[in-house]
Amino acid sequence: MDLEEAKPASFMDNDHVYFSFSAHAGATWSSPVIVNTAPANTAVFPWVAAQAGTVDVVYYGTTGANAAGAVWNVYMAQTTNNGASFSQSLVNAISNHVGVICTQCAACAPGTRNLLDLFEVGIDPLNGLAAIVYVDDTLTTDGAGNPLPQTVLAQQP
Repeated sequence: MDLEEAKPASFMDNDHVYFSFSAHAGATWSSPVIVNTAPANTAVFPWVAAQAGTVDVVYYGTTGANAAGAVWNVYMAQTTNNGASFSQSLVNAISNHVGVICTQCAACAPGTRNLLDLFEVGIDPLNGLAAIVYVDDTLTTDGAGNPLPQTVLAQQP
């Protein structure tokens, strides 16, 4: 089954990122599978792209809980077998955020929503490689030492 045509979806529960797909326009869905694995023990903010039988799911992951001091990295998990298995890889070896990532929108404390929802993945139809846009708030700071979020583009080698 071509997952691009089958409408893939990814969602989270503040610990795990899940993948599911519907071959029936959303009337029924496949059983969800957990995508993130160690060291991304906690994962948030998934985005999904599908092209020619490949599905890429990207997310922010940390080794521990979503708590103060958590060190976050960008991960991509890829499947080419309808979600039966995923291969997880680190997008950048340098972390993109330290601390809590709030998922409660307007109820978030200052500094916990720096990454916003500026996260996306696309698959190049010519070569099948992923391009990932995400936010990194560890690159620069303002005059008071507060993080200044920056947009980053990563391309699959």
